[in-house]
Amino acid sequence: MDTLSYEPIEHLRKLSLNELQALWELVPTDRQRAYKAAYDREVRSAGAVGSDALERQVAAELLKRYDEAALVPVGARWARTPGRVQAAASQNVALDAPEDELKPASSKPSTKVVLVLGLLTLAGMGFLVTHLAGGGQSSMVTATPRASLTPTPRVSPTPTPLALEDQDAVIQGGDSAREAAYPVSLQITADEAAPRVWVVQRRKVQASEWNFDPNPDTASFVSGMSVRPVIGIPWSEENAAFFSQIEAGTSFLLTMNTGAELRFVFDDKRQVRRSETSIFRQISPGLALLLIGERDSEGNPTAARTIVTAIYPPEQELSRDGLVLGTGGSVQEGEIGDQLSLGNVSITLHNAQTLMDSPNLPTGMQYLLLDFEVAAGEEILDTTNWQIEFMDSTGQVYPTSNDALTYTNFDMLPTEIPALSSLSSSAAYLIPQNASGGRWLISDNAGNSLAFSLSWDEPNPAANYEGVDVRLVSVTYSEGHITTRLRIYNGQSETLHFTQDDIWLALGFAPNPPGPRNPAEGLNPFDLLPQQAVDLTLIWYWSSEPYASMGVGEYRFAIQLSR
Repeated sequence: MDTLSYEPIEHLRKLSLNELQALWELVPTDRQRAYKAAYDREVRSAGAVGSDALERQVAAELLKRYDEAALVPVGARWARTPGRVQAAASQNVALDAPEDELKPASSKPSTKVVLVLGLLTLAGMGFLVTHLAGGGQSSMVTATPRASLTPTPRVSPTPTPLALEDQDAVIQGGDSAREAAYPVSLQITADEAAPRVWVVQRRKVQASEWNFDPNPDTASFVSGMSVRPVIGIPWSEENAAFFSQIEAGTSFLLTMNTGAELRFVFDDKRQVRRSETSIFRQISPGLALLLIGERDSEGNPTAARTIVTAIYPPEQELSRDGLVLGTGGSVQEGEIGDQLSLGNVSITLHNAQTLMDSPNLPTGMQYLLLDFEVAAGEEILDTTNWQIEFMDSTGQVYPTSNDALTYTNFDMLPTEIPALSSLSSSAAYLIPQNASGGRWLISDNAGNSLAFSLSWDEPNPAANYEGVDVRLVSVTYSEGHITTRLRIYNGQSETLHFTQDDIWLALGFAPNPPGPRNPAEGLNPFDLLPQQAVDLTLIWYWSSEPYASMGVGEYRFAIQLSR
């Protein structure tokens, strides 16, 4: 074998050891490393290291995963190969994705074709390991493993091919920004179609160029569009087919980084020119989805693209006066200790507290823990249709967080409560640390609603830097960059916590520029223990400004730069 070509799994199983090795050698070295790393990662995650029997199960599941769902490793996640790529690979035809730039013709197979063919070879090597370890009994390969290694559940609310367990890496791969809240996940549910989910990245549009991730399972949110989010969906055959199914009755669920969920309903679908800018106007709440990256038969960007708009129903909001917006219906209001009625059910909120010292908390977030009592009426109480949420003082809505139930006094609310009985339960929410109050909302499918007003103390004041020594060791600069070296010594008796916002640099054309302040974006939050020192090297963008000022907590440094 001297050329890399498509080989069905049935053919790979019939090849000899030398033939398999020869086929594997045709795969580029970097691809070999990537596939070997993906295989080793699956073995480790399944706990099969050191066990031939368990590793055979892993190899069998990998073969099954590719054969049934065409799942292939893409970096640290798994994704389903598009149908057009599978068809091209089976015919040994080089294929350029429509979202790629035009490139000169080459005699080498395209990247995606090599990816598919390389995975086939990897599957063949997995079969080889199974074949050798099993003493030549090929039946070991088709044995059903005890535990499934499929990256998505067998019964899933969405057929999305993306492996969502690695969505954090995808989200963080977008452009950095300082928005307090931004979308991280988009789910669309169209009539007579399974829901579709995209992981959302933040992207900046600069010089009229929208640099988006061409992965059809990664959407792009235009940074700064908060009133009417604008999100781009990369063009692919699957995405285009799904867009054609979007019509009246389609619902959209946008999940924010804060845990809040924003719900939208279909408004309109039409074709717009690429030069259309009115879609970016932030004049009313809503959502705009664009199918971007489509190219014509000559490989040029199409002149028009599909846009889907959705509106934000006000009925899902509660006003601060206790009215359901758009309906005029009243909502029972109460505070901690009050007993309110939800139909024939009585609910009493006994306690509310916040927790900010949990080791698993994301930066800038806190847990809100609530203890309450539910008393059922004369019939068995079914709570599966209850909607229980927390809305802060700004109107942001947060769903319950099961991760925080470890710290609550009682278990979560059961789905069924016996008639004429009462029980104590707890609810938990992940909310920002700067939230100091809001409303706890409960509603059922019969239109009954109630709300408890909550408030607590403001977050702790800024840290005291008395006894902390900060030294600006050096400042060096080159074209486009400034490099600063710091040494920070904690002479206090308490631990000092540093975040990106505690260290900043401001550039200007006069001494000691006050701003704008650029936080240390790449700095991971850290704790500085008492009597401990840390050395930091930070790199900042620079546009040839002659002056700079730097802040570390309460410390300020003046910097003058000369060319």
